[in-house]
Amino acid sequence: MMIKMIRKIILIATAVIIIISMFNLLACRANGDVQKDTETFTVARGDVIQTVNTSGYIESEKENSYSLMTSGKVAYCLEKGDTFKNGDMLIEIDTTRLKLLVAQAEENMSVAENSLSLARLSYKQALDANHIAIQLAEINASLAEQASQSAYKALENANVSASHAYNSAETSLKNTESIADLNIAQAKSALEEAERALAAGATAILTIEQLRYNVVVAQKNYELALTTKQSNTDIAQGSVDAAGNRTAQDAAQGSYEQSLLNQSTTYWQNLSSTQSAARQIEITAKNISQAESQLELSRINLDLVNLDVDNSTIYAPYDGVVLSSTYREGEYAGPGVPAISVISSAFIIKAEVNETDIVNLEVGQDALVRLDAYYENVFGGKITEISPVSTNIGGVVSFGLTVKPDAADIPTLLYGLSASLDIVTSSAKDVLYVPVQSVFEEDGKSYVNVPGENKSIKKVEVTTGIYNFDFIEIKSGLSEGDAILISPVQ
Repeated sequence: MMIKMIRKIILIATAVIIIISMFNLLACRANGDVQKDTETFTVARGDVIQTVNTSGYIESEKENSYSLMTSGKVAYCLEKGDTFKNGDMLIEIDTTRLKLLVAQAEENMSVAENSLSLARLSYKQALDANHIAIQLAEINASLAEQASQSAYKALENANVSASHAYNSAETSLKNTESIADLNIAQAKSALEEAERALAAGATAILTIEQLRYNVVVAQKNYELALTTKQSNTDIAQGSVDAAGNRTAQDAAQGSYEQSLLNQSTTYWQNLSSTQSAARQIEITAKNISQAESQLELSRINLDLVNLDVDNSTIYAPYDGVVLSSTYREGEYAGPGVPAISVISSAFIIKAEVNETDIVNLEVGQDALVRLDAYYENVFGGKITEISPVSTNIGGVVSFGLTVKPDAADIPTLLYGLSASLDIVTSSAKDVLYVPVQSVFEEDGKSYVNVPGENKSIKKVEVTTGIYNFDFIEIKSGLSEGDAILISPVQ
């Protein structure tokens, strides 16, 4: 940048010296024969092109510097000055260990996927087991309830049967005792009558022996009646006792109570079974969550290892040239240090323009480019960028300028070559023009000197247009072919 400014200062100083010399020359000629020593110029018609001149350097359109993200031995690396194509490898770190880590991470992810599959299978089995447990619990509860209802009905039936049997037995006992008492009374009456007859000696009708026999028979009947009463009473009492026996009732009551206990046991067993199945579902769900987390961690680990593999190689983003290279093959490289810098094969010209000229420039304007190395070759270009930020060096304010060369008819461009720029700011086609130094101003008006008769000089007012370092446009006051003095006479 400093060199550019020095060149600008030298150009400005040279222009000032030329102008001073011209004024001195004009002053000297004014003291002698004006027409004898002053050159003339014939007013001509053509194009006047106004330009801004500056200088700059060839730079790359793109420049990138890359640092490595991983450490390792350099397996491949381009060197300074090497050319490459878009996508070519610039530098690579040995990835043998990283590839082993990739294989390990892939295997871990496969194991995690299998674990997740098993966890999901266990979860499905737990759901099925829970469904089966609920179904069995409903069936067992229904069976237990039915058994309790059956035992309750059996208990009710036993109670009713026992009541009926007891009533029947008591009735039979009463009837038996009444009949036995009647038989005894009859036998006793017959005995008493036989004994009275015997005592009375009633022989008219029966013999004594017959009477005695009747007494004996009556006695036997009486005894038999007593025995029959006792037997019938015992039998009837046994029926009553049997009717009153609560063995069947106790058995039915025990069965009912046992059914209630079984129903309660079934309830708690069902509750335990369903709760166990629910807990198993929770456990398998947590196992699924854990397996999913493990799978995600395995995937992240694989991505990190693959990222290290990707970061171990740097590829070219465009066609270009290596500007600098830090490492050589076989050296150990690490992160944090610029490993390689590259530039693209698309070149531009960077220049600085003085603040007095920048107002006449805009993006898209044409520029003529001449390289110091190929001074005889002139090629075109266009302004692609004007920096909105100025630089100030030694009080000289300038703005950065970028010119892109035209693709056709350009010489071989090399990074860093010096270049001169002539930027066309305006132009006038097919107009009258004269040398710029032939026009001078007085009282805000423009004039030229023309030769008159008898070696006299005539001052003619003119209207001017655009101009450059050589010529100025004449809009009025002169005609094509008129002769004028190149230098004004003082």
